[in-house]
Amino acid sequence: MDADMIAAWAVENGYLQIGMGNYRRSDNEGVMTIEIKRMSYLLIDERQGSRPRLVSRLFKDMILPNAG
Repeated sequence: MDADMIAAWAVENGYLQIGMGNYRRSDNEGVMTIEIKRMSYLLIDERQGSRPRLVSRLFKDMILPNAG
């Protein structure tokens, strides 16, 4: 897994690029943001009525599901 694969997955799944290595998707549930770093990524899950949830993983530990 690498930054290019994560970026491609984000675009395929409706995330819009909002900056260099940053992708965001909004819906009725809330906002999901992916920040791609050098060797890891940070996922910020901001659902309405809940505290933001942060998840950070190294690329080597990441397995992405198929688009959809």
